[in-house]
Amino acid sequence: MFSVEEKWIKNEISKDTYDRWYSTYSNTIQSCRDAIERLSKVETQAFKILYKNLDLLGDLKSIYNHANIIQKRELVKLVFDSNLYYQQGVYRTPTMIDIMSRNHLMMKEKGLLVYNKKRDDFSIIPPSGVAENRTRVQTSN
Repeated sequence: MFSVEEKWIKNEISKDTYDRWYSTYSNTIQSCRDAIERLSKVETQAFKILYKNLDLLGDLKSIYNHANIIQKRELVKLVFDSNLYYQQGVYRTPTMIDIMSRNHLMMKEKGLLVYNKKRDDFSIIPPSGVAENRTRVQTSN
């Protein structure tokens, strides 16, 4: 926007061109400001309920039940990194924050959640075979 103003001051562009570009840039800047404000409010609402009930943090069910719909959505998005989905009668996710993932085997046994963790480091080749050891492959004679 400063560049457009500078060109208009130096008489390098016409008033009509300046008005058109000023309007375009002003609308873009305003929509970005509105998005920042809207997104910052949603995040603060999720953290607000967590801070208010920090002593109950071990009882997430209570926190979830006392939250409004936006806070519930933000809490689920925070825990599962927006990757929670429902398939064949079970919730499934490839991502979960570490502090919540400690009970994932118990939740799987109860049929509540299937957690198939994404591999973090693709440079490490995963073990294979029954004993989870790598099988040697002959590459030359």
